[in-house]
Amino acid sequence: MQNKIKMCIIGAGPSGLCTAKEIQANNPNIDIKVFEKSNNIGGIFANCYQDLTLVNNPFLVSFSDFPPTINDNHLKMWRANEYVDYLNSYAKKNNLLKLIHFNTIVKKISNIKGQWNIDFEHNGKVTTNTFDYLTICTGTNQKSKEIPLKNKQNFSGEIIRSSDLKDVSILKDKTVVFIGLGETASDLIYLSRHIVKNSYASIRRWPGYFIPRYHDNQPTDLDTSNIYHAISRDIDESKLSFLTKFKREIEYRNIISTDDKKIQSTIQEFNSSNPSIKHLGPFRRITVKSCGFIKAYLEDKISLKPKISDLKGKTVMFEDGSSVEADAIVLCAGHTFDLSFLPKEIRDDISSPNKLYKYMFMPKTNNCYFIGFVRPNLGSLPSVSELQARYLSAYLSNKISLPNQATMKKCILNQQETSKWQFPVDFERVSHIVDYRNYTRSLAKDLKVLPKQWHLFFSDIYLWYKINFSFLYPGIYRIHPKGPQSKKAISIIKQLPTMPKKILLLESVLYVLNKFNFRTKKAHKTNLKGKKP
Repeated sequence: MQNKIKMCIIGAGPSGLCTAKEIQANNPNIDIKVFEKSNNIGGIFANCYQDLTLVNNPFLVSFSDFPPTINDNHLKMWRANEYVDYLNSYAKKNNLLKLIHFNTIVKKISNIKGQWNIDFEHNGKVTTNTFDYLTICTGTNQKSKEIPLKNKQNFSGEIIRSSDLKDVSILKDKTVVFIGLGETASDLIYLSRHIVKNSYASIRRWPGYFIPRYHDNQPTDLDTSNIYHAISRDIDESKLSFLTKFKREIEYRNIISTDDKKIQSTIQEFNSSNPSIKHLGPFRRITVKSCGFIKAYLEDKISLKPKISDLKGKTVMFEDGSSVEADAIVLCAGHTFDLSFLPKEIRDDISSPNKLYKYMFMPKTNNCYFIGFVRPNLGSLPSVSELQARYLSAYLSNKISLPNQATMKKCILNQQETSKWQFPVDFERVSHIVDYRNYTRSLAKDLKVLPKQWHLFFSDIYLWYKINFSFLYPGIYRIHPKGPQSKKAISIIKQLPTMPKKILLLESVLYVLNKFNFRTKKAHKTNLKGKKP
Protein backbone atom coordinates (compact mmCIF):
# COMPACT_ATOMS: atom_id res chain seq x y z
CA MET A 1 0.00 0.00 0.00
CA GLN A 2 1.38 3.39 -1.04
CA ASN A 3 2.20 5.78 1.81
CA LYS A 4 -0.04 8.80 1.94
CA ILE A 5 1.30 12.31 1.41
CA LYS A 6 1.09 14.34 4.61
CA MET A 7 -0.36 17.85 4.66
CA CYS A 8 -0.46 20.29 7.57
CA ILE A 9 -3.15 22.96 7.52
CA ILE A 10 -2.66 25.78 10.01
CA GLY A 11 -5.88 27.42 11.19
CA ALA A 12 -9.46 26.16 11.57
CA GLY A 13 -11.30 29.30 10.59
CA PRO A 14 -13.45 29.41 7.42
CA SER A 15 -10.37 29.20 5.16
CA GLY A 16 -8.86 26.21 6.96
CA LEU A 17 -12.17 24.36 7.10
CA CYS A 18 -12.99 24.65 3.40
CA THR A 19 -9.41 23.74 2.50
CA ALA A 20 -9.56 20.60 4.65
CA LYS A 21 -12.93 19.73 3.15
CA GLU A 22 -11.82 20.12 -0.49
CA ILE A 23 -8.55 18.22 -0.01
CA GLN A 24 -10.23 15.41 1.94
CA ALA A 25 -12.99 15.05 -0.65
CA ASN A 26 -10.87 15.23 -3.80
CA ASN A 27 -7.35 14.14 -2.84
CA PRO A 28 -7.62 10.72 -1.15
CA ASN A 29 -3.85 10.23 -1.31
CA ILE A 30 -3.31 13.12 1.14
CA ASP A 31 -3.43 12.68 4.91
CA ILE A 32 -4.47 15.91 6.63
CA LYS A 33 -3.78 17.39 10.04
CA VAL A 34 -5.25 20.77 11.00
CA PHE A 35 -3.56 22.69 13.81
CA GLU A 36 -5.80 25.22 15.59
CA LYS A 37 -4.41 27.32 18.44
CA SER A 38 -7.78 27.87 20.17
CA ASN A 39 -10.26 25.35 21.56
CA ASN A 40 -12.88 25.82 18.83
CA ILE A 41 -13.32 26.46 15.15
CA GLY A 42 -14.28 29.77 13.57
CA GLY A 43 -11.09 31.81 13.69
CA ILE A 44 -11.67 35.50 14.41
CA PHE A 45 -15.45 34.97 14.40
CA ALA A 46 -15.16 32.79 17.50
CA ASN A 47 -13.09 35.37 19.35
CA CYS A 48 -14.62 38.78 18.71
CA TYR A 49 -16.58 41.50 20.46
CA GLN A 50 -20.16 40.85 21.52
CA ASP A 51 -22.90 41.55 18.98
CA LEU A 52 -20.57 41.52 15.97
CA THR A 53 -22.75 41.30 12.87
CA LEU A 54 -21.32 40.12 9.57
CA VAL A 55 -21.37 42.54 6.63
CA ASN A 56 -22.79 40.21 3.97
CA ASN A 57 -25.97 38.20 3.67
CA PRO A 58 -25.70 34.47 4.51
CA PHE A 59 -25.50 33.35 0.88
CA LEU A 60 -22.30 35.34 0.41
CA VAL A 61 -20.53 34.12 3.56
CA SER A 62 -21.59 30.48 3.33
CA PHE A 63 -19.83 27.88 1.23
CA SER A 64 -21.35 27.19 -2.17
CA ASP A 65 -21.84 23.47 -1.50
CA PHE A 66 -23.45 24.08 1.90
CA PRO A 67 -25.92 26.97 1.43
CA PRO A 68 -28.19 28.29 4.18
CA THR A 69 -31.84 27.33 4.24
CA ILE A 70 -34.17 29.56 2.26
CA ASN A 71 -36.91 30.88 4.54
CA ASP A 72 -38.62 34.14 5.49
CA ASN A 73 -35.46 35.38 7.21
CA HIS A 74 -32.79 33.93 4.96
CA LEU A 75 -31.19 37.25 3.94
CA LYS A 76 -30.70 38.60 7.47
CA MET A 77 -27.00 38.96 8.17
CA TRP A 78 -25.73 36.54 10.79
CA ARG A 79 -24.17 37.50 14.07
CA ALA A 80 -20.73 36.03 14.68
CA ASN A 81 -22.08 33.28 16.96
CA GLU A 82 -24.61 32.25 14.30
CA TYR A 83 -21.84 32.04 11.73
CA VAL A 84 -19.73 29.89 14.06
CA ASP A 85 -22.76 27.60 14.46
CA TYR A 86 -22.93 27.36 10.66
CA LEU A 87 -19.21 26.51 10.47
CA ASN A 88 -19.67 23.79 13.10
CA SER A 89 -22.50 22.30 11.04
CA TYR A 90 -20.28 22.41 7.95
CA ALA A 91 -17.44 20.70 9.83
CA LYS A 92 -19.72 17.96 11.15
CA LYS A 93 -21.36 17.35 7.78
CA ASN A 94 -17.99 16.95 6.09
CA ASN A 95 -16.43 14.94 8.94
CA LEU A 96 -13.71 17.53 9.54
CA LEU A 97 -13.55 17.59 13.34
CA LYS A 98 -11.48 14.38 13.42
CA LEU A 99 -8.77 16.21 11.46
CA ILE A 100 -8.45 19.17 13.83
CA HIS A 101 -5.97 19.31 16.70
CA PHE A 102 -7.27 22.03 19.02
CA ASN A 103 -5.19 24.03 21.51
CA THR A 104 -2.18 23.39 19.31
CA ILE A 105 0.19 26.29 18.72
CA VAL A 106 2.65 26.17 15.84
CA LYS A 107 5.94 27.42 17.25
CA LYS A 108 8.44 26.97 14.43
CA ILE A 109 8.60 25.59 10.90
CA SER A 110 11.78 24.46 9.14
CA ASN A 111 12.28 23.28 5.58
CA ILE A 112 14.52 20.21 5.61
CA LYS A 113 15.29 18.64 2.23
CA GLY A 114 11.97 19.77 0.75
CA GLN A 115 9.84 18.67 3.70
CA TRP A 116 8.38 20.72 6.53
CA ASN A 117 9.39 20.05 10.13
CA ILE A 118 6.72 21.64 12.30
CA ASP A 119 7.29 22.23 16.00
CA PHE A 120 3.95 22.59 17.78
CA GLU A 121 2.94 22.92 21.41
CA HIS A 122 0.01 21.09 22.96
CA ASN A 123 -0.68 20.95 26.70
CA GLY A 124 2.74 22.45 27.38
CA LYS A 125 4.60 19.80 25.40
CA VAL A 126 6.47 20.65 22.18
CA THR A 127 6.43 17.96 19.48
CA THR A 128 7.86 17.87 15.96
CA ASN A 129 6.04 16.33 12.98
CA THR A 130 7.20 16.19 9.37
CA PHE A 131 4.89 17.01 6.44
CA ASP A 132 5.16 17.01 2.67
CA TYR A 133 2.76 19.92 2.13
CA LEU A 134 2.15 23.04 4.20
CA THR A 135 -1.04 25.07 3.81
CA ILE A 136 -1.36 28.25 5.84
CA CYS A 137 -4.90 29.47 6.52
CA THR A 138 -4.32 31.88 9.40
CA GLY A 139 -5.37 34.89 7.34
CA THR A 140 -4.53 38.57 7.55
CA ASN A 141 -6.17 39.36 10.89
CA GLN A 142 -3.81 37.64 13.32
CA LYS A 143 -2.38 40.66 15.08
CA SER A 144 -3.28 44.32 15.49
CA LYS A 145 -1.41 46.83 13.39
CA GLU A 146 0.91 49.04 15.36
CA ILE A 147 -0.14 52.69 15.62
CA PRO A 148 2.68 55.13 16.36
CA LEU A 149 1.51 57.51 19.09
CA LYS A 150 3.81 60.29 20.18
CA ASN A 151 4.61 60.08 23.90
CA LYS A 152 2.39 57.04 24.26
CA GLN A 153 4.13 56.21 27.51
CA ASN A 154 2.96 59.54 28.97
CA PHE A 155 -0.75 58.76 28.57
CA SER A 156 -2.23 57.96 31.98
CA GLY A 157 -5.48 56.51 30.68
CA GLU A 158 -6.07 53.07 29.18
CA ILE A 159 -4.92 52.09 25.70
CA ILE A 160 -7.03 49.18 24.45
CA ARG A 161 -6.65 47.17 21.26
CA SER A 162 -9.97 46.51 19.56
CA SER A 163 -9.11 42.79 19.45
CA ASP A 164 -9.01 42.80 23.26
CA LEU A 165 -12.32 44.64 23.62
CA LYS A 166 -14.87 41.83 23.89
CA ASP A 167 -17.54 43.80 25.76
CA VAL A 168 -18.07 47.56 25.38
CA SER A 169 -19.43 47.76 28.95
CA ILE A 170 -15.85 48.34 30.16
CA LEU A 171 -16.09 51.77 28.49
CA LYS A 172 -19.05 52.84 30.63
CA ASP A 173 -18.90 56.47 31.84
CA LYS A 174 -15.55 57.03 30.14
CA THR A 175 -14.43 59.58 27.58
CA VAL A 176 -13.11 57.47 24.73
CA VAL A 177 -11.03 58.23 21.64
CA PHE A 178 -11.36 55.61 18.90
CA ILE A 179 -8.50 55.56 16.39
CA GLY A 180 -9.67 54.41 12.98
CA LEU A 181 -12.98 54.35 11.18
CA GLY A 182 -13.28 50.92 9.61
CA GLU A 183 -16.03 48.40 10.29
CA THR A 184 -14.77 47.46 13.77
CA ALA A 185 -14.46 51.08 14.91
CA SER A 186 -17.84 51.94 13.42
CA ASP A 187 -19.52 49.03 15.21
CA LEU A 188 -17.83 49.74 18.56
CA ILE A 189 -18.71 53.44 18.38
CA TYR A 190 -22.35 52.54 17.82
CA LEU A 191 -22.51 49.79 20.45
CA SER A 192 -20.98 52.04 23.12
CA ARG A 193 -22.72 55.31 22.24
CA HIS A 194 -25.24 55.24 25.12
CA ILE A 195 -22.83 54.18 27.87
CA VAL A 196 -19.73 56.30 27.27
CA LYS A 197 -19.43 59.81 28.66
CA ASN A 198 -18.02 61.26 25.43
CA SER A 199 -16.84 59.64 22.22
CA TYR A 200 -14.37 60.80 19.56
CA ALA A 201 -13.13 59.21 16.35
CA SER A 202 -9.58 60.12 15.32
CA ILE A 203 -8.84 59.43 11.66
CA ARG A 204 -5.32 59.49 10.27
CA ARG A 205 -6.50 59.34 6.67
CA TRP A 206 -9.86 59.45 4.95
CA PRO A 207 -11.95 56.33 5.68
CA GLY A 208 -13.19 53.82 3.13
CA TYR A 209 -16.31 54.06 1.02
CA PHE A 210 -19.27 53.75 3.40
CA ILE A 211 -22.07 51.34 2.50
CA PRO A 212 -24.83 50.48 5.00
CA ARG A 213 -25.65 46.86 5.70
CA TYR A 214 -29.37 47.35 4.99
CA HIS A 215 -31.90 49.50 3.17
CA ASP A 216 -35.49 48.90 4.25
CA ASN A 217 -34.44 45.65 5.97
CA GLN A 218 -32.96 44.32 2.73
CA PRO A 219 -29.18 43.74 2.55
CA THR A 220 -27.46 46.25 0.30
CA ASP A 221 -25.27 43.51 -1.18
CA LEU A 222 -28.27 42.56 -3.33
CA ASP A 223 -26.96 45.41 -5.48
CA THR A 224 -23.96 43.42 -6.71
CA SER A 225 -25.23 41.92 -9.94
CA ASN A 226 -22.79 40.31 -12.35
CA ILE A 227 -23.97 42.59 -15.13
CA TYR A 228 -23.20 45.71 -13.09
CA HIS A 229 -19.88 44.46 -11.78
CA ALA A 230 -18.76 43.53 -15.28
CA ILE A 231 -18.40 47.21 -16.21
CA SER A 232 -15.02 48.93 -16.21
CA ARG A 233 -13.64 49.90 -12.83
CA ASP A 234 -13.04 53.51 -13.91
CA ILE A 235 -16.66 54.00 -14.93
CA ASP A 236 -17.09 56.75 -12.31
CA GLU A 237 -14.31 58.71 -14.00
CA SER A 238 -15.74 58.38 -17.50
CA LYS A 239 -18.40 60.21 -19.46
CA LEU A 240 -20.79 57.46 -18.41
CA SER A 241 -20.47 58.53 -14.78
CA PHE A 242 -23.77 60.42 -15.10
CA LEU A 243 -25.48 57.04 -15.44
CA THR A 244 -23.87 55.62 -12.30
CA LYS A 245 -24.89 58.78 -10.43
CA PHE A 246 -28.41 58.44 -11.84
CA LYS A 247 -28.52 54.80 -10.73
CA ARG A 248 -27.53 55.73 -7.17
CA GLU A 249 -30.06 58.55 -7.14
CA ILE A 250 -32.86 56.16 -8.16
CA GLU A 251 -31.76 53.72 -5.45
CA TYR A 252 -31.80 56.56 -2.91
CA ARG A 253 -35.31 57.60 -3.95
CA ASN A 254 -36.48 53.99 -3.66
CA ILE A 255 -35.61 53.91 0.06
CA ILE A 256 -38.84 53.95 2.05
CA SER A 257 -37.54 54.21 5.62
CA THR A 258 -37.03 57.81 6.71
CA ASP A 259 -34.15 56.79 8.98
CA ASP A 260 -32.45 54.77 6.24
CA LYS A 261 -32.84 57.67 3.84
CA LYS A 262 -31.22 60.05 6.31
CA ILE A 263 -28.37 57.60 6.90
CA GLN A 264 -27.79 57.16 3.16
CA SER A 265 -27.84 60.92 2.59
CA THR A 266 -25.18 61.40 5.27
CA ILE A 267 -23.15 58.52 3.83
CA GLN A 268 -23.21 60.18 0.41
CA GLU A 269 -21.90 63.39 1.98
CA PHE A 270 -19.01 61.53 3.62
CA ASN A 271 -18.21 59.53 0.49
CA SER A 272 -17.97 62.67 -1.64
CA SER A 273 -16.48 65.13 0.85
CA ASN A 274 -12.83 64.47 -0.04
CA PRO A 275 -12.38 66.14 -3.44
CA SER A 276 -9.14 64.31 -4.23
CA ILE A 277 -10.70 60.83 -4.17
CA LYS A 278 -14.48 61.22 -4.52
CA HIS A 279 -14.31 60.48 -8.26
CA LEU A 280 -12.99 56.95 -7.59
CA GLY A 281 -16.38 55.56 -6.59
CA PRO A 282 -17.06 52.21 -4.88
CA PHE A 283 -15.21 50.11 -7.49
CA ARG A 284 -11.86 51.63 -6.59
CA ARG A 285 -12.08 52.00 -2.83
CA ILE A 286 -12.07 49.80 0.23
CA THR A 287 -15.65 49.63 1.43
CA VAL A 288 -16.83 50.07 5.02
CA LYS A 289 -20.07 48.12 5.39
CA SER A 290 -21.11 49.48 8.74
CA CYS A 291 -23.14 52.61 9.31
CA GLY A 292 -22.77 52.45 13.10
CA PHE A 293 -20.56 55.53 13.04
CA ILE A 294 -23.04 57.34 10.79
CA LYS A 295 -25.93 56.52 13.14
CA ALA A 296 -23.96 57.71 16.17
CA TYR A 297 -22.95 60.84 14.24
CA LEU A 298 -26.59 61.63 13.43
CA GLU A 299 -27.48 61.12 17.10
CA ASP A 300 -24.69 63.56 18.03
CA LYS A 301 -22.94 60.79 19.99
CA ILE A 302 -19.56 61.00 18.24
CA SER A 303 -17.21 63.80 17.17
CA LEU A 304 -14.62 63.53 14.40
CA LYS A 305 -11.03 64.46 15.12
CA PRO A 306 -7.86 64.41 12.99
CA LYS A 307 -4.71 62.44 13.74
CA ILE A 308 -3.39 62.45 17.31
CA SER A 309 -0.31 64.66 17.60
CA ASP A 310 0.70 64.15 21.24
CA LEU A 311 -0.27 62.60 24.57
CA LYS A 312 0.28 63.95 28.07
CA GLY A 313 -1.46 62.65 31.19
CA LYS A 314 -5.05 62.20 30.10
CA THR A 315 -4.80 64.93 27.47
CA VAL A 316 -5.09 63.77 23.88
CA MET A 317 -3.88 66.43 21.43
CA PHE A 318 -4.81 66.47 17.75
CA GLU A 319 -3.14 67.90 14.65
CA ASP A 320 -5.69 70.71 14.33
CA GLY A 321 -4.62 72.10 17.72
CA SER A 322 -7.66 70.81 19.62
CA SER A 323 -7.45 68.47 22.61
CA VAL A 324 -9.69 66.37 24.86
CA GLU A 325 -9.34 64.77 28.26
CA ALA A 326 -9.76 61.04 27.68
CA ASP A 327 -9.98 58.00 29.93
CA ALA A 328 -9.30 55.50 27.16
CA ILE A 329 -7.95 55.20 23.64
CA VAL A 330 -9.27 52.29 21.57
CA LEU A 331 -6.99 51.23 18.71
CA CYS A 332 -9.02 50.21 15.64
CA ALA A 333 -6.42 50.54 12.90
CA GLY A 334 -6.93 47.08 11.49
CA HIS A 335 -4.95 43.87 11.60
CA THR A 336 -2.24 42.10 9.69
CA PHE A 337 -0.90 38.57 9.25
CA ASP A 338 1.54 36.86 11.58
CA LEU A 339 3.92 34.38 9.96
CA SER A 340 6.59 34.49 12.64
CA PHE A 341 6.67 30.67 12.72
CA LEU A 342 7.99 30.49 9.15
CA PRO A 343 11.70 30.49 8.22
CA LYS A 344 13.05 34.02 7.74
CA GLU A 345 13.89 33.49 4.07
CA ILE A 346 10.27 32.59 3.35
CA ARG A 347 8.92 35.48 5.42
CA ASP A 348 11.13 37.84 3.42
CA ASP A 349 9.78 36.42 0.15
CA ILE A 350 6.17 36.99 1.17
CA SER A 351 6.32 40.26 3.08
CA SER A 352 2.95 40.90 1.42
CA PRO A 353 0.40 38.39 0.03
CA ASN A 354 0.48 40.23 -3.31
CA LYS A 355 3.91 38.64 -3.81
CA LEU A 356 2.20 35.27 -4.23
CA TYR A 357 1.06 33.90 -7.58
CA LYS A 358 -2.75 34.03 -7.57
CA TYR A 359 -2.28 35.21 -3.94
CA MET A 360 -1.70 31.51 -3.13
CA PHE A 361 1.57 30.13 -4.47
CA MET A 362 5.23 30.97 -3.83
CA PRO A 363 7.27 30.95 -7.07
CA LYS A 364 10.33 29.48 -5.32
CA THR A 365 8.56 26.86 -3.20
CA ASN A 366 6.16 24.34 -4.69
CA ASN A 367 4.82 22.71 -1.52
CA CYS A 368 3.74 25.71 0.59
CA TYR A 369 0.34 27.30 -0.04
CA PHE A 370 -1.69 30.20 1.32
CA ILE A 371 -5.49 30.26 1.51
CA GLY A 372 -7.47 33.31 2.63
CA PHE A 373 -4.70 35.90 2.45
CA VAL A 374 -6.72 38.47 0.52
CA ARG A 375 -9.11 41.31 1.28
CA PRO A 376 -11.91 41.38 -1.32
CA ASN A 377 -13.22 44.87 -2.06
CA LEU A 378 -16.75 43.45 -1.78
CA GLY A 379 -18.29 40.02 -1.48
CA SER A 380 -16.83 37.85 1.26
CA LEU A 381 -13.54 36.20 2.14
CA PRO A 382 -15.03 32.72 2.85
CA SER A 383 -16.35 32.42 -0.70
CA VAL A 384 -12.95 33.49 -2.06
CA SER A 385 -11.18 30.99 0.20
CA GLU A 386 -13.45 28.20 -0.98
CA LEU A 387 -12.51 28.84 -4.61
CA GLN A 388 -8.85 29.00 -3.63
CA ALA A 389 -9.23 25.66 -1.84
CA ARG A 390 -10.84 24.14 -4.92
CA TYR A 391 -7.98 25.53 -7.00
CA LEU A 392 -5.37 24.03 -4.67
CA SER A 393 -7.15 20.68 -4.70
CA ALA A 394 -7.24 20.69 -8.51
CA TYR A 395 -3.54 21.58 -8.64
CA LEU A 396 -2.63 18.73 -6.28
CA SER A 397 -4.69 16.38 -8.48
CA ASN A 398 -2.79 17.52 -11.58
CA LYS A 399 -5.95 19.01 -13.07
CA ILE A 400 -4.34 22.46 -13.08
CA SER A 401 -0.70 23.21 -13.77
CA LEU A 402 1.20 26.29 -12.68
CA PRO A 403 3.46 28.30 -15.00
CA ASN A 404 7.22 28.31 -14.58
CA GLN A 405 8.89 30.52 -12.00
CA ALA A 406 9.70 33.35 -14.42
CA THR A 407 6.12 33.51 -15.71
CA MET A 408 4.74 33.45 -12.17
CA LYS A 409 6.92 36.42 -11.25
CA LYS A 410 5.64 38.35 -14.28
CA CYS A 411 2.05 37.54 -13.29
CA ILE A 412 2.75 38.70 -9.74
CA LEU A 413 4.10 42.04 -11.00
CA ASN A 414 1.02 42.40 -13.18
CA GLN A 415 -1.38 41.71 -10.29
CA GLN A 416 0.48 44.28 -8.17
CA GLU A 417 0.31 46.93 -10.88
CA THR A 418 -3.36 46.21 -11.51
CA SER A 419 -4.17 46.58 -7.81
CA LYS A 420 -2.18 49.81 -7.60
CA TRP A 421 -4.19 51.18 -10.49
CA GLN A 422 -7.58 50.05 -9.22
CA PHE A 423 -7.05 50.97 -5.55
CA PRO A 424 -4.68 53.97 -5.66
CA VAL A 425 -5.44 55.31 -2.17
CA ASP A 426 -5.77 51.94 -0.41
CA PHE A 427 -3.17 49.67 -2.00
CA GLU A 428 -0.17 50.74 0.09
CA ARG A 429 -1.87 50.05 3.42
CA VAL A 430 -3.97 47.05 2.28
CA SER A 431 -1.74 45.55 -0.38
CA HIS A 432 -3.67 42.26 -0.40
CA ILE A 433 -6.88 43.92 -1.58
CA VAL A 434 -8.42 42.18 -4.61
CA ASP A 435 -11.31 42.84 -6.94
CA TYR A 436 -13.80 40.20 -5.79
CA ARG A 437 -15.49 39.49 -9.12
CA ASN A 438 -12.38 39.63 -11.29
CA TYR A 439 -10.31 37.51 -8.92
CA THR A 440 -12.92 34.80 -8.38
CA ARG A 441 -13.58 34.65 -12.12
CA SER A 442 -9.86 34.17 -12.79
CA LEU A 443 -9.84 31.16 -10.45
CA ALA A 444 -13.11 29.82 -11.86
CA LYS A 445 -11.82 30.15 -15.42
CA ASP A 446 -8.80 27.97 -14.68
CA LEU A 447 -11.06 25.49 -12.88
CA LYS A 448 -13.34 25.47 -15.95
CA VAL A 449 -16.41 26.24 -13.81
CA LEU A 450 -17.41 29.61 -15.25
CA PRO A 451 -21.09 29.71 -16.26
CA LYS A 452 -21.46 29.01 -19.98
CA GLN A 453 -23.35 32.16 -20.86
CA TRP A 454 -24.55 31.43 -24.40
CA HIS A 455 -25.46 27.85 -23.57
CA LEU A 456 -27.51 29.01 -20.57
CA PHE A 457 -29.12 31.82 -22.55
CA PHE A 458 -30.58 29.34 -25.04
CA SER A 459 -31.14 26.37 -22.72
CA ASP A 460 -32.36 27.99 -19.48
CA ILE A 461 -33.03 31.71 -19.88
CA TYR A 462 -34.34 32.11 -16.32
CA LEU A 463 -31.17 30.64 -14.82
CA TRP A 464 -29.11 32.88 -17.12
CA TYR A 465 -31.11 35.88 -15.92
CA LYS A 466 -30.62 35.06 -12.24
CA ILE A 467 -26.89 34.42 -12.65
CA ASN A 468 -26.36 37.79 -14.27
CA PHE A 469 -28.92 39.97 -12.52
CA SER A 470 -29.00 38.64 -8.97
CA PHE A 471 -26.15 39.29 -6.53
CA LEU A 472 -22.68 37.71 -6.74
CA TYR A 473 -23.63 34.38 -5.22
CA PRO A 474 -20.62 31.99 -5.29
CA GLY A 475 -22.91 29.08 -6.15
CA ILE A 476 -22.72 30.14 -9.80
CA TYR A 477 -19.37 28.31 -9.83
CA ARG A 478 -21.11 25.05 -8.89
CA ILE A 479 -23.46 24.71 -11.86
CA HIS A 480 -20.77 23.00 -13.97
CA PRO A 481 -20.23 20.09 -14.23
CA LYS A 482 -23.71 18.60 -13.85
CA GLY A 483 -24.42 16.56 -10.75
CA PRO A 484 -26.10 16.71 -7.33
CA GLN A 485 -24.16 19.86 -6.36
CA SER A 486 -25.14 21.65 -9.57
CA LYS A 487 -28.81 20.78 -9.06
CA LYS A 488 -28.73 22.25 -5.56
CA ALA A 489 -26.89 25.37 -6.75
CA ILE A 490 -29.32 25.92 -9.63
CA SER A 491 -32.29 25.55 -7.28
CA ILE A 492 -30.84 28.20 -4.95
CA ILE A 493 -29.88 30.59 -7.78
CA LYS A 494 -33.39 30.54 -9.23
CA GLN A 495 -34.81 31.63 -5.87
CA LEU A 496 -32.44 34.55 -5.31
CA PRO A 497 -33.90 38.07 -5.32
CA THR A 498 -32.83 40.86 -7.65
CA MET A 499 -32.88 44.63 -7.54
CA PRO A 500 -35.96 46.42 -8.99
CA LYS A 501 -36.37 46.07 -12.75
CA LYS A 502 -35.64 49.74 -13.47
CA ILE A 503 -32.28 49.41 -11.72
CA LEU A 504 -31.48 46.27 -13.71
CA LEU A 505 -32.46 48.04 -16.94
CA LEU A 506 -30.12 50.90 -16.16
CA GLU A 507 -27.33 48.46 -15.31
CA SER A 508 -27.91 46.72 -18.64
CA VAL A 509 -27.62 50.02 -20.50
CA LEU A 510 -24.41 50.78 -18.63
CA TYR A 511 -23.04 47.35 -19.50
CA VAL A 512 -23.80 47.70 -23.21
CA LEU A 513 -22.43 51.24 -23.50
CA ASN A 514 -19.34 50.24 -21.57
CA LYS A 515 -18.92 47.12 -23.70
CA PHE A 516 -18.83 49.24 -26.83
CA ASN A 517 -16.43 51.70 -25.17
CA PHE A 518 -18.72 54.74 -25.06
CA ARG A 519 -16.90 56.00 -21.99
CA THR A 520 -14.17 58.44 -22.97
CA LYS A 521 -12.32 59.07 -19.76
CA LYS A 522 -12.47 62.39 -17.95
CA ALA A 523 -9.30 64.04 -16.71
CA HIS A 524 -8.58 64.00 -12.98
CA LYS A 525 -5.68 65.49 -11.10
CA THR A 526 -5.14 62.49 -8.87
CA ASN A 527 -1.87 60.74 -9.67
CA LEU A 528 -2.96 57.14 -10.10
CA LYS A 529 0.08 54.92 -10.21
CA GLY A 530 -0.03 51.42 -11.54
CA LYS A 531 -1.26 49.73 -14.66
CA LYS A 532 -4.82 49.58 -15.86
CA PRO A 533 -5.95 46.00 -16.53
